[in-house]
Amino acid sequence: MMSHNTRIWRHISCSVLGVVLLMSCDTESEQPTFTGYVEAELVYLAAPQAGWLSNMPWQAGDTLTSNTLVFSLDDEQQLAAIKEAQARLAQAKAQERNGLTGAREQEIAELNAQRQQAQVAVDFAASEKTRWNKLVEEGLAPASKSSQVNAEYASSIAKLKTITASIEVAKLGVRQELTNSAIAAEQAAQANLEQAQWQLSQRQVISQISGKIEEIFYRQGEFITAGKPVLAILPKDALIIRFFVPQAALSQFNVGQSVNIHADGVTAPIDAHIFHIARSAEFTPPVIYDEQSRQKLMFLLEARLFAQDAGDHLLRPGLPVEVTP
Repeated sequence: MMSHNTRIWRHISCSVLGVVLLMSCDTESEQPTFTGYVEAELVYLAAPQAGWLSNMPWQAGDTLTSNTLVFSLDDEQQLAAIKEAQARLAQAKAQERNGLTGAREQEIAELNAQRQQAQVAVDFAASEKTRWNKLVEEGLAPASKSSQVNAEYASSIAKLKTITASIEVAKLGVRQELTNSAIAAEQAAQANLEQAQWQLSQRQVISQISGKIEEIFYRQGEFITAGKPVLAILPKDALIIRFFVPQAALSQFNVGQSVNIHADGVTAPIDAHIFHIARSAEFTPPVIYDEQSRQKLMFLLEARLFAQDAGDHLLRPGLPVEVTP
């Protein structure tokens, strides 16, 4: 017959075994978690040119929409360059028109008057030539007079031809080479004007994306060098989750796989999908001290949120999170 003490120890042993089995079941059913943090892929808007910041109407925390003026730089120099380019273009066009149209009407009218006078001189010389040659043939005038009137007639004819040719030349434009040069000068002036206008447009920076302004690095009245970021924008799809997985658990994850994000103060898990798995292992970052992460080597995984409209306002860059498959 079993003694009283034996029954007590058997009862205690069964109870302890039951507790151990329950703990084992809970441990097996418990889902593994992996430590990580929220990272932001910020977009930095920089000034394409150097200058004084003349207009900055935003504050950190404001929301930008695309095609919105972000900031402006002083533009006095660029406006002066446009005026100069416009003047040079007008000058080039005037020179081209002058070359293509030939002489002015007043100049051609003056040449026509000279031709009329030359024609009168030719008619008079022809009459004198006929009269004196007849007198020379009749012996009433010396032969030298005939030579004189013939030379005067030939001279008047030559003068008439010269004036006529001058009129024809005046009606023509300049030589083709000069015309081509004038056209090229106009095209160069037009290109300079377009470049000056483009330089002016670069003094106003327009946002190409939508998002929240995270930080402003320069204020109105400060001088900015070209290429220096003026402000940082957080687009709606710019939050990513970076978490670390030991080698033994790496086989549980694949690119495109969905994971759940847990954070302090967030009651429901947030969906995300893995888009990158590190190719090689790295040492555990020193800021992670939980028992699961204290291993020599870990793999970095990155996930992007599924429903940005529902989850991005709950997470902030730098926030520690836990990830479950």
